[in-house]
Amino acid sequence: MGTVKERLQQFLKAEGVSGSEFSRKMGLSPAYLASMRKSMPEEKVERLMEIFPQLNRDWLLYGEGEMYRQELVDKGLEPYKFHQHLVPLVPTQASAGALSLYAEGVSPEDCRRVYSPERGASIAIEVKGDSMEPNIHDGTMLFLQKINDKAFIPWGSPLVLDTENGSVVKMIFPSPKGDDFLEARSYNKDYPPYQIPVESIIGIYRIICMVSKGFTF
Repeated sequence: MGTVKERLQQFLKAEGVSGSEFSRKMGLSPAYLASMRKSMPEEKVERLMEIFPQLNRDWLLYGEGEMYRQELVDKGLEPYKFHQHLVPLVPTQASAGALSLYAEGVSPEDCRRVYSPERGASIAIEVKGDSMEPNIHDGTMLFLQKINDKAFIPWGSPLVLDTENGSVVKMIFPSPKGDDFLEARSYNKDYPPYQIPVESIIGIYRIICMVSKGFTF
């Protein structure tokens, strides 16, 4: 059945990813793949799965199942098309509980890029906190698409708001204070709803899909 190294090389060949590109994405030395022993340390496996969420972890480590995760194959996402879904992971966190500041001066070129399992996403961001439990967990990676017209907000759906004070993931509803505000609600009932001034909102993003720490959708 081969070794982890051999299966990894097989996967990279199928993805069209060279050894040097793999090392760059993983933040490793150019010689890492060539000098790699039969397996990989757990922390590097976690990093690998973050960058290539389409890879079947059980296949990589134990040779069980198919190379690609079956639920993605069932959705009709052909392996080579994953290259078309590479998006920047914004190096800040959507705060699930309180607003947090965006890092200043960050451009898409500065961001690490990750694979989106679904078409249509333009950026990715990670969640911090437990206010969206049990539906959205701490550390979940959200793949987002900007909503261009605020008149078509999908009320009651979880959205990411980019505001003057930072970013937040919440369910959004019309505010009892009127059209100048939006009401942000959490799934976790321990967190009360609050009002966000519309004038402070820079952008509203729809969640195309999400990947939890366990790499499930």
